[in-house]
Amino acid sequence: METRQPAQHVSLVATRDVIIGTLTGLHDVFNCFGALGWFDEALSRHPPFTVDIVAAGEGPLMLDAGLSLLQTRSVKEVTRTDLVIVPSFMVVDGEWQAGRYPELVEWLLAMHAGGAKLCSACSGTLLLAETGLLDGREATMHWAYADTFRRHFPRVTLALEKTLIVEGEHQELVMSGAASSWQDLALYLVAQQLGSAVAQAMAKFFAFDLHSDGMAAYSVFSPRFDHGDAAVERAQRWIARHLDCHSPVERMAAASGAAERSFQRRFLKATGYSPIQYVQALRLEEAKRLLERTPQPIDAVAWTVGYEDPAFFRRLFKRQTGITPGGHRRKFRMPHATVLP
Repeated sequence: METRQPAQHVSLVATRDVIIGTLTGLHDVFNCFGALGWFDEALSRHPPFTVDIVAAGEGPLMLDAGLSLLQTRSVKEVTRTDLVIVPSFMVVDGEWQAGRYPELVEWLLAMHAGGAKLCSACSGTLLLAETGLLDGREATMHWAYADTFRRHFPRVTLALEKTLIVEGEHQELVMSGAASSWQDLALYLVAQQLGSAVAQAMAKFFAFDLHSDGMAAYSVFSPRFDHGDAAVERAQRWIARHLDCHSPVERMAAASGAAERSFQRRFLKATGYSPIQYVQALRLEEAKRLLERTPQPIDAVAWTVGYEDPAFFRRLFKRQTGITPGGHRRKFRMPHATVLP
């Protein structure tokens, strides 16, 4: 006989700029148990969660995406909940605007004080960080917003390579990385509440692909040139055209016109990378592009981007991305339309 546990109350936070796919995806996972009891005996026919969409204001919420959420509850109505999830939202021009949602920040703090678990998916970690609860802790989020996050929340340590991070004295702060890693977050929360067998059944039904290799493989290295140091920019432009050169740091210093020791200091200050770190990041980004878009053998890719020792290239690629070059090709190479059924 099935033992019924009290349903956990889940609050999904909605803002005007919420990414609707993340919000509705999370809603589907936590709201579907009663309908899927026939699918697997591990799934309860009695809903183990009740789900609300919570917003700062009252009434329907018109989204920037042009859709309207009709059934939302104001944070003033929700005085207790078990689980809060802040989904991802769009960050205009990649720059977080602090203080945009004071009512939500205040409510998040109140729910945390009342014993709720606070979670975020992707860029939702920006809002969670505004509570101050992440200060002195590790966090993960979408790699594209790392710069603005670090500027606004210098007391939080970003670990962008991690798919999930669980923090807090009672493990009550849970964050997932970029984009579709909300699926990992949902399955983790289901497993915590209902056990791994239930989470596995949900993963199979929804065909979720867990990001067990971490988030590093998904990040894209985008050099910045807005630092104002003309000598460093000359070096950046030069190395972008000569990725396969020997002694790249010395050649970059020469291209900059600065003495090498001075160049190294200036480069780190301007870009946040040492010259050799920058070269490696640039080479690996080009290697990713070649793996995804060309049939070149992996050894040839290594040579093309400046590594004469393919074995070293493979080790470096795995260390930096969490995945092998061959694994990257299989994961990210898109099928041609001609081979689709």
